[in-house]
Amino acid sequence: MDTEKDTHLRHIKDPVHDQIRITPRMSQFIDSAPFQRLRRIKQLGTTYYVWAGASHNRFEHCIGVAHLARKMVTRLRKNQPELNITDRDIECVTLAGLCHDLGHGPWSHVWDGMFIPATLPEEKWTHEEGSEMMLDYLIKEKEIDIPADDIALIKALITGDPGKCRLKEKQFLFDIVANKRNGFDVDKFDYIQRDSLAIGDAIKLQISRLIKSARVIEDQICYEYKDLDKVLEVYQTRHKLHKNFYNHKTAKAIEYMIVDGLKLAEPYMRIARRIKNPEEFLWLTDDLLPEIERSQDPNLKPAQHIFKRITNRKLYRFVDMKWVNWEDRNMYRQLVTEQRILECAREAYDELLKVQRQEMDESWREAGLTLDDLTADDILVEQSTLHYGMKEENPLNFVKFYSKTGSCDQADGGDYSTLRPLVFAEVLLRVFTKKEEFQEIIQAGYRRIPELDLLHNPDQAPETVDVQVAEGGQPIQGINTTKDNSSVPFASTATSSDVPMSPPVTEHSLPDDGPPTSQDRTERSGSRSLSRHVSKVSVTTIPDIELSTAATAGSTSAVSSLQSSNTVRKFVTPGAAASPRSTKPLSAQSSSSFTTLNRFTTVMPSHGSPGKATKPISKKRDRNQVETQEQSHAGRTRSSVGILPTLPGDREVSPSPVARKQARLG
Repeated sequence: MDTEKDTHLRHIKDPVHDQIRITPRMSQFIDSAPFQRLRRIKQLGTTYYVWAGASHNRFEHCIGVAHLARKMVTRLRKNQPELNITDRDIECVTLAGLCHDLGHGPWSHVWDGMFIPATLPEEKWTHEEGSEMMLDYLIKEKEIDIPADDIALIKALITGDPGKCRLKEKQFLFDIVANKRNGFDVDKFDYIQRDSLAIGDAIKLQISRLIKSARVIEDQICYEYKDLDKVLEVYQTRHKLHKNFYNHKTAKAIEYMIVDGLKLAEPYMRIARRIKNPEEFLWLTDDLLPEIERSQDPNLKPAQHIFKRITNRKLYRFVDMKWVNWEDRNMYRQLVTEQRILECAREAYDELLKVQRQEMDESWREAGLTLDDLTADDILVEQSTLHYGMKEENPLNFVKFYSKTGSCDQADGGDYSTLRPLVFAEVLLRVFTKKEEFQEIIQAGYRRIPELDLLHNPDQAPETVDVQVAEGGQPIQGINTTKDNSSVPFASTATSSDVPMSPPVTEHSLPDDGPPTSQDRTERSGSRSLSRHVSKVSVTTIPDIELSTAATAGSTSAVSSLQSSNTVRKFVTPGAAASPRSTKPLSAQSSSSFTTLNRFTTVMPSHGSPGKATKPISKKRDRNQVETQEQSHAGRTRSSVGILPTLPGDREVSPSPVARKQARLG
């Protein structure tokens, strides 16, 4: 076993952890073909195409994780001798950190997260399985003398599954490398700092303090209560990296291009099947792309064409995006599909004015395309889940903290700052196109989907309830209006009403804006009329006497007229079903209205998208226009010499009050 007394040591200078001690046992694993293979796999995959500094590899990350894993377990042994942590435990935990990413394929998570599921859908393969396979291969090739029980423990530590152990092991050891309990482990400690440093936005975590703070209580690693904010910072930073860097739209577009290229090459190169053979898997690295590019096989021409587009930066084009509430993710997954966007795009094209269709056809004709060339395969719909590490759950609910008073429990309520997220997971929905010429029409089709769900299904529109409200804002005796215009009486008081009521809808409190504010509660009802139509909101002012609010999602009808001449006000309130229903559109089952509108990603005819018939107005000075304007403005100038009119971009010069001196003669 390797201990602190080893004399044959070497060190690696690491940009994150400085000097890392490499023991002889670690050297046996590092100096091998399976581990050296990690030098040719980018840690951040295609993110390197966006941030040029993100060129670090899985090789140095694994060494960093091994370093932190050893520090954690040795600190626990020093602080708590009663845990009986042995040299074997330290070695196995260190080797688990060292070998935990041996199974990563080319471009890291692109391989096991996108390519393998698309090519081998029947395979439930993960990179952890690959790590176990390559670990066995490494030990066999290097003829490393290590007990079978230790190998089983290392594999179990890599996957975070104690059930794979052959012996009864210490449960807290599984919280160090791959923590399945709460996701708080040394793997994150390393990649958060390493990735942010390489990107150029360095993040410094209090790793030494957290390791010093760690204690084993009830067979689980806990942290001191005063370090709770530092624990939360790790989760927050993880989310920040995924949101701002790992899921960048350009990196994602390149991921899709690489996967498409590999899928085209798969029938001839049998790439995916190599995951079962360690000798073939050994050569699966990022070098796979240049291998395909330099091939002379004519069957690989389509794949080479896609990779050439990456080289020439002719990437798949981003079309539109939307942040989706976690509880609405299934609705959007069912409604927003490639085929549905295609159908809506064709409908949107048919509804264009003739001159608009002609302009669009002309721009496509220049690229050798027609609308018939647009297929569902040219559209990509991506829904990425972003969270704090435990999906929709607050990760701190799974971490225990101890205090000097001797208590140890999970943080709750006022135990830490209330300035924290209300939700801990969301979905980023994005649409891409493989043919940039169709960007505008695809966006139009994508934004038409809410109409297809609501307006094309009027029989499935949400029910409305007519509620009469007196001057003081209290409901009075009224009726429920059903689809057949029959009337159902309901209770006349707010406290005993059986009909669920929503507050009056104003421009301050739309159905998507959450609970009404104090301003909403004090504002006089009867001053606004709101008509909501799928993905746009318009507010108009009408007399108090004629107040009527239509807030049903997807409603396109005008505001209903006043039914009485007195001062009684009438509200059409959503959410109160007047009669039993058998079905509802998916959007009506959502906690918020279904919409695809994003004002900041709208494709303007004169900006952004290539192949547009309309070109941006040039700011270059037109001399013919200038001369014409000089003549028309001659009568308004202060002298016989014409003054050039002001053009866009010209600086305004104040006229001098002093007349220019005449040159002396002689």
